[in-house]
Formats: sequence, C-alpha cells, structure tokens
Amino acid sequence: MTDVPTIARRSIRFLLAAIAAAGAAVAAARWAGSGIAAAGLPLVVSLIATALYCQADQRVRASAFTCWVFAFLAAAMYYPWLFTNWGFDTGILVIPMLQLIMFGMGTKLSVADFLREFRRPKGIVLGTLLVFTVMPVAGVLVARAFGFAPEIAVGVILIGACPGGAASNVMAYLARGNVALCVSVTTLTTLLTPLATPALMKLSAGALIEVPFLKMTMSSLNLILVPVAAGLVCHRILYGTEPVLQRRSTVAAIGVLALFLAGALVPLSLPAPVSVLKPGLILGFALVGIVALARVAVAALHGPSDWMNRILPKTSMVSILLYVTIVVALNRDELLRVGLLLVAASAAHNLLGFVLGYWASRAAGLSRRDSRTLSIEVGLKNGGLGMGLALEALNSPNAALAPIVFGKWMNISGSALANYWRSRPTGESDEQIR
Repeated sequence: MTDVPTIARRSIRFLLAAIAAAGAAVAAARWAGSGIAAAGLPLVVSLIATALYCQADQRVRASAFTCWVFAFLAAAMYYPWLFTNWGFDTGILVIPMLQLIMFGMGTKLSVADFLREFRRPKGIVLGTLLVFTVMPVAGVLVARAFGFAPEIAVGVILIGACPGGAASNVMAYLARGNVALCVSVTTLTTLLTPLATPALMKLSAGALIEVPFLKMTMSSLNLILVPVAAGLVCHRILYGTEPVLQRRSTVAAIGVLALFLAGALVPLSLPAPVSVLKPGLILGFALVGIVALARVAVAALHGPSDWMNRILPKTSMVSILLYVTIVVALNRDELLRVGLLLVAASAAHNLLGFVLGYWASRAAGLSRRDSRTLSIEVGLKNGGLGMGLALEALNSPNAALAPIVFGKWMNISGSALANYWRSRPTGESDEQIR
C-alpha cells in the first residue's frame, strides 16, 4: 500500500507537470497569434514549473539547475526591470558574485593541488595551446560560413582570440572537473593575452589591437587569484591538521585579524595600478574572517563538521544563476537587436570549442576529467574582455555584438554541459587521473 507522503509527492509532481504543459501550450498559442512578445508570462511560468518538477523528481533532479537557468533567462528577457534595479544598479553585484564563486572553489583546493599541476605541466601547456588555436580558427570558419559583414566577422574572430574567462573556472567546478588545472590555464592565457590576442587578430582579421596589460592583469588577479587565495586560506583553516589550527583561540584570533584588515582597507587609497585589487582584497579578508569565526562557533555548538560543504555548492549555483540573469537583463536591448543569426553563429563557435577541446585532449592522452576541464576552458571565453577590446581598441560597436552574444550563450551552454557532466562521474581512479 502506498503511503501518504509518496502520494503527496506524486500529486505535487503531477500538478507541476500539468502547469508546465499548460503554460507551454498557452505560450505557443500566444506566440502564434500575437507574436513572441505576448508569450512572456506563460512561458516563464512553464519553465519555472519544469524546474520545480525536476527538483521534485529524483530521476531528473540533475537537470534542475539547467531548467532554472532557462527560466531565469526567459524572465530576464521579458522582464529585465526585475533584475536591473533593486534600489541600486544590480550590475555592481556581478563581480562580487563571481568572486564568491571563485572563493568557493578555493576552499575545495589546497596548495598541493596547484603544485601537482605544475609538476606535470602537460595539461597546462596543452590547454594554453588549444585556447589560442582552436577558437581563433573556429572563429574564422564560423564568420566565413555565416557570411557576416566585416565588422561583425571581426567580432566573431575577436572572441575566439580572447583567453578563457572566470566562467570556465565556475563551470569546471560545477562539472566536478580539475579546477586547479582550469584556473592555471585561465591565469596563464590571461597573462599571455597582451601578446597572443593582437598577434592572432593581425594574422586572422588583419587588425592589430592594443591590450592594457597591467590593467587586465590586475583585473584577472582581482577576479580570480585573490578570491581563490582566500579560499585556499580557508581550506587550511577548515581542514588543516597543524596543532596550532586545532586551538579555537588561534582560529578565532585569525578571524578577528582578517575582519580588521578588511575594515582597514575600506578607507585606504591604493596606488592607481593596484587599486582594482581593493574590492577583492576586502571581500577576501572578510570571507576568511567569517569562515574562521564560523568554524569556532560551529565547533562550540557541536555542529556538523562538513557544514562548509553543505553551504558552498548551493551558494555557488545561486550566484551563477543570478550572475547570468543580471548580465542578460542589463544587455537585453542589445540582444534583441542582434538577431538569431549571430546567436546561431555563437552556438556553433561555442560547440566547436567544446568538441575539439575535449577530443584533442583525449588524443593527447589526458584523463577524461582533465579533458572535460580543457573542453570547458577552450569553449568558454572572456566575453567582457572581448566586448571591451571591440569598443576601445577597435572603436566598433558592431564588433562588440559577437562578444556580447557569445558571452550570454556560453553561460547557457556551459551551465548545461557542467550539469550534464556533474551527474556523470568519469569513473577514473586517482591513479588514472594523475
């Protein structure tokens, strides 16, 4: 005999499925009768109901995050005002949310993880080569295949010639990939960008662009290395076996000191070249302080030892969801003006990066886990950098359209791929991975 809780769960799933189907039907009818603009509310309701259904059904729960991404993206396109003004410009949340995600990755890593990667540099060297070969060549092929006007074609090639962005590190983390390898390749390719990107653009697009090396390097440090370093410190605080870290008084002192340093940085004026690091340093010290004091409090209350592991995955998913949604909402008008052709080109370009990145890595003898990591690293690009270079170096708003569209599309495809791989372990032993 079926128990009451089971009947209730089935009833909820049935109701959610019915709402999702009804919403999709109404959206389709409105789309056919009055155009896509009229399909907004029922489409969003249908997608939310689908995401809730996936959340409630164990068999498809792995797809829930991807469904939530589509639901929020639809809401951002139809109702951008919901995400662009919360009494302040929501654009200021984008960088801190990415930094928070990067911090979460850092807490999963130790210095030994990075040392291991540099002791066997095959993955880093191969990843760097693939980043600066696969996507630039794919960009040229896609631009020619779609027959874009010169300025649009230059934008497609430009995004291919950019390094990997922070999104690749996030997606590698969500996909249970080799985050240390991904961060290492992202950092190295970003540092090589001032030389590599202009050379690639001159070779493939006939344009030589100037890259502000110091500013871009500092931005990379602020967005990636500073929060990851804070995460590494927290990893040691949480899991270090040194006797000094087993004393609550010591951990509490570390927490108080870190919060003091965060507060002391707020009014401090840093020299112009390194001023971009200030927000990251403040956030990093604050997070170290919070984690250290939280460890003391949890231990005093006899709480679960894995409390950080319970919090961070959900925090990371919510952060990436809001990040993607806010960025799409802020650029909604530009996206509507671009048209589906550039979206299709971005999807093709992105897919080539994923496929060629993975199979080139496998052909070179890397493990499945590392190959998945490099597939994501190759396929996901720094769209913000590409857009900035198009506007500032090329002085071409039309060239900036491809990085804008690619940047939004890769968050959708990257989330979907990361979610797919997350639910499908490689089955490799530690020895095989190493």
